[in-house]
Amino acid sequence: MSEKIPYKFITKGELTYLTFNIWESGEKMIHGFSTRFGGVSEGALSSLNLGFNRGDKKENVLENYHRMSEALGVTFDSLVLSNQVHETEIVKVTEEDKGNGILKLNKWESMDGLYTNIPGITLVTHYADCVPLFFYAPEYDMIGMAHAGWRGTVQEIGKKMIETWVREEHIPASSIQVAIGPSIGPCHFEVDEDVARPFLNQFPNAAYIEYHEDKNKYNIDLWACNKESLMKAGVLEEHIIVSEICTCCYDQFFFSHRKTKGHRGTLGAFMSLK
Repeated sequence: MSEKIPYKFITKGELTYLTFNIWESGEKMIHGFSTRFGGVSEGALSSLNLGFNRGDKKENVLENYHRMSEALGVTFDSLVLSNQVHETEIVKVTEEDKGNGILKLNKWESMDGLYTNIPGITLVTHYADCVPLFFYAPEYDMIGMAHAGWRGTVQEIGKKMIETWVREEHIPASSIQVAIGPSIGPCHFEVDEDVARPFLNQFPNAAYIEYHEDKNKYNIDLWACNKESLMKAGVLEEHIIVSEICTCCYDQFFFSHRKTKGHRGTLGAFMSLK
């Protein structure tokens, strides 16, 4: 863990979520990453489950979104949910997309990255060990989020988001800030050769891909992979914040797919321009 902790937990009533210190003023942008606390779901989903695909009652999930919206200070009808399939598709969200995936059917079969420059739209992506990437260009009033599972990480969805902003929105990479949220850490992301091989090809000679001969397993630091990828795209190192929170280590606070072998709820990352 870094000497200076780059995040803080905000508690409102029973609900707790994480924010990054770099953006704590909240003058122009609202953001947050949910924890397990403050919802109405039960059992393995307790209590703030934000996934409609976890076997939860729909009314529970909707109530959880209402509570999270209220805590963040955004409107429920501003939410825009993606449909994450561990690929690298990215879309610019518009006013007509409000309510996608929650108030109306999800229009995207595959969308692991969302971004917008329109105030009053709340972007939402989902996690339970995968890496949340938050993007913000304060001088250009642009926000974005990307869901970087191991496939998205090795295919460099973070780099793709930066390249999209540079190409389509004419935003210099040096003006973009990125926060890497809670996810499975290198301590628990232990994989076989078939998963490790794409990383070894994409990030050759990386010190953060460790082979353990006694177990014939690899431990991979997804945070470091994403950071390297972002820096290759031109993001300044001082503009990259890494939470260094392992969801598997701290499964009492966060849902972890690996720790629970899939018996878990879903976390949410939220961003909105004022």
